[in-house]
Amino acid sequence: MVKWFFLFLTLAAPLVSEIKVYVSNQAGTVSVISVETGMVIATIPVGSSPTGIDVSPDGSIAYVANQVSDNISIIDTSTDTVIGTITVGNTPTYPAFSPNGTIAYVTNLFDGTISVIDVNSSVEILTIGIGGAPVDVVFTPNGQKAYVTHFIGDNVTVIDVATNSVLTTVPVGDGPADSEVVTPDGTKVYVPNLNSDNVSVIATKPDTVIATVPVADQPISTAITPDGTKVYIGSQANLPTDFIFIIDVATDTVIGTIEVGNNPNGIDFTPDGTRAYVANRFSNNVSVIDAATDTVIATIAVGPQPVAIAITPSLTMDVLGKGEMDIFLTQTELFNRIVWSKPDGAIVKEYRIYRDAALTDLIGVVSASSPLVFEDHNKRKGEVNTYFIVALNGPSQVGFGSVQIKTD
Repeated sequence: MVKWFFLFLTLAAPLVSEIKVYVSNQAGTVSVISVETGMVIATIPVGSSPTGIDVSPDGSIAYVANQVSDNISIIDTSTDTVIGTITVGNTPTYPAFSPNGTIAYVTNLFDGTISVIDVNSSVEILTIGIGGAPVDVVFTPNGQKAYVTHFIGDNVTVIDVATNSVLTTVPVGDGPADSEVVTPDGTKVYVPNLNSDNVSVIATKPDTVIATVPVADQPISTAITPDGTKVYIGSQANLPTDFIFIIDVATDTVIGTIEVGNNPNGIDFTPDGTRAYVANRFSNNVSVIDAATDTVIATIAVGPQPVAIAITPSLTMDVLGKGEMDIFLTQTELFNRIVWSKPDGAIVKEYRIYRDAALTDLIGVVSASSPLVFEDHNKRKGEVNTYFIVALNGPSQVGFGSVQIKTD
């Protein structure tokens, strides 16, 4: 048998999953915004006084911390419904998923603890005592360390995730606030200090403050662009509107401001970094910012007292296809070969290959542990086929991609 390429033609046509913005409203709901339409497409009742929210790395679920209910609401992002709750400590404030999505940390403000949740079983498996009114928690991109702000004590606790034990504490400014961010390369952590009107910049090696950036008006919220070049800091004391301060990561200096609504408590960027969404607590709306021009391009009304935002990841897969030919002694066969990549951040168990956008014509299943390749045989010259690849983690779709191949 001789195998050689008959045609190499790839027409990339990714089937993009819908990117959604989840906004926790302290009145007891979560508003869901479609990035594509800019409209609120769902309002989800959750627990009492929801505060922090985070979406899992594979985008399948969101955790909402309900401060008065002392629990976590679990939202299925495919149906936008609550599918369970997890009891945690006293006054849970912010949840965070680990980068591999296997565990989540939740800060319990009045317990002085971190709840460690096993995501697969939705059960609290451990508590870490750290004291000092913990507010926010973030993981480093490699998942080895977590950083926790303390509103009382004016410091940040560094946790060794492998052992769930405290490594060290880092003194910062007065009243480290509701959010902090780690740069995508994991080298810096930005901590807004509510009462000292500045931002502490921590170097993750060796966990010391290397810069203090003056801002104004009680900085409270943070977000970083996916490329790691800019940090947005929301301030809350300049009524009736407030500002986002823009910090250049390379120089750790303020390079601009953006006027938004009243009390910008939560910020997040879309996966492609083109837009930022800002939850304005006392305006009851969300500002949409064009991240290229640093200007507000839309305002979306949501529920009462929006305080935190989390955006689903983009799990589009790169898919390539080509027509090939097998030459045997007595016959020639044309077939199409499809190859693809694992969606970033997703936990995948299997891939299903379809020949229609409605996902009804299933032609193959490939295990995640196998080579990511599929062959569709017995093609005719000039035939055009479009293939749709769906990545699954159990029943949840966690990745999408498509490609068109012409056999000619």
